[in-house]
Amino acid sequence: MYTAEELESKPTLCVGQESDLKVDTGRKRVWLSRCGVEDGEPFDRKVTVERWDGRRWVISAEYPG
Repeated sequence: MYTAEELESKPTLCVGQESDLKVDTGRKRVWLSRCGVEDGEPFDRKVTVERWDGRRWVISAEYPG
């Protein structure tokens, strides 16, 4: 698990609509949200982890950073 501070220190690989891609191994992606609770997120500094299931990217975890 990454903390928001760890992810913020990493370069942004790609910018999504509301999140920055911070880690991409080809099988796992980790995104750090730029939005907070006031924007409709379940918590501030949300971290989303996606994994490649062989066909598509699937969210495997979401947690507060």
